[in-house]
Amino acid sequence: MSKPNILILDDDQIVHEFFKINLGRKAQLHHSSTPTEFFEQLKKNSIDFAFIDLYLGDELGLDVIKQLNAIDEELPIIAISSSKSIPDIVGAFRFGAIDFLTKPIDDQDLLRCFKRASDRRTQIKEQANLKPLSTLKKSSSDFDVDSFLVGRSPKMKALKEQIKKLKGSPLDILILGESGTGKEVVAKCLNRQEDNKARPLITLNCSAIPKELMESVLFGHEKGSFTGAVSKQLGKFELASGGDIFLDEMATLNLDLQAKLLRVLQEREIEPIGLGIAKKIEFRTIAATNEEVEDLVSEKRFRLDLYYRLNKVILRIPALRERKEDIPILINHFLQASSHQGGPKTISEDALDLLASYHWPGNVRELQNIIENLIYTVEGDEIKAEDLNHFNFRQNSKLESPTHKEEVPVDHGKHLFSVSLAELPQLQEVERKLQKAVIERAFDLVESKTDVARALGIDRKTLNTKMRLLGLEL
Repeated sequence: MSKPNILILDDDQIVHEFFKINLGRKAQLHHSSTPTEFFEQLKKNSIDFAFIDLYLGDELGLDVIKQLNAIDEELPIIAISSSKSIPDIVGAFRFGAIDFLTKPIDDQDLLRCFKRASDRRTQIKEQANLKPLSTLKKSSSDFDVDSFLVGRSPKMKALKEQIKKLKGSPLDILILGESGTGKEVVAKCLNRQEDNKARPLITLNCSAIPKELMESVLFGHEKGSFTGAVSKQLGKFELASGGDIFLDEMATLNLDLQAKLLRVLQEREIEPIGLGIAKKIEFRTIAATNEEVEDLVSEKRFRLDLYYRLNKVILRIPALRERKEDIPILINHFLQASSHQGGPKTISEDALDLLASYHWPGNVRELQNIIENLIYTVEGDEIKAEDLNHFNFRQNSKLESPTHKEEVPVDHGKHLFSVSLAELPQLQEVERKLQKAVIERAFDLVESKTDVARALGIDRKTLNTKMRLLGLEL
């Protein structure tokens, strides 16, 4: 496997020597002391990730991070600083850094950042189907939704068709799906099918930012607006102007922040902390959660008005166990995508059958991680069933065999389906299937939505909401 190319921006020669000692054998290092030299090196070399010092004499590393992120938003960036100030950390993450190192740099912290950046770069290349990063932002005429999202099952085909219909739509979108199903991949697909190849996609994992910093991260702040705010910082929404902002795990936001977010979505304007006036911006919000939003609303953890604002367009990503016919296709995709790492691999029929019989609680992410593990650990050219023994697939698959299953039939007039009691941890899915079956059965008996809602003891608006969430035709 080839060494990654790392570009370092720091005006301290000692730091350069430190990197050479710790990473010299693991990577190809390219050193620069000024922003001008940094961008010259960037043009000459194919860089995999960068380490950038925030303080460079009269120049700021934050400006370099911002420019670099605009050039290549996928490039992993690690910020370096002798300061531990919150504005520095917030600014670095806001403009695209994935990690932060404090001087004097600890060698173990450096190795941790190196591994994380390497893993991130590998993941990006795999998700891009091994296309060069320079081709990621294409015109929509070159972008193919069908090839970008891997899978040919009926549920994936339906999802792809939904996505295609949203091309050019300004409507905010809510993506629902269990952890590991690929919500961020769908968000990227939505963004890249648009005509503007320079359209930004700003991503934020809401669960990863401390709640006391979230408002500043989302909406920005002015210089001097609070202690430590030594410079003006743009928020994620302003950075997404003219494009999309992807809010992953949005349900983790507290209720006060949800109220501010609702106003931003309604008015299409933000008010950075300390500015005192609102700023109009154009953007599309793509929100995602792995929780059932209706349950969160009933538990008073999610605002009902914000939910109604977001549920105009709902994309539900199926769990991997709901599209098992895609497992061989995904395995082949991951084998090809990772072949440059551990050499080309094939998979035996017995091993494929064993993987296909597993219920995959971690979904596509779990499958991808296991295939990558096998590429590195299997010595031969073929992955065999015995190579899977340490994953205990056989033991876990017994949960789904007829001798280990008690079935609860649900008859809704057209067909029967069974919910395995052995999969009780997936209670949300059981409830979803049952609700879908009851609504479908109700429409078998009566024609109008008003009559169906009355029969189910809910109002028509609630019925429409449930039908959107369940993927039923309105």
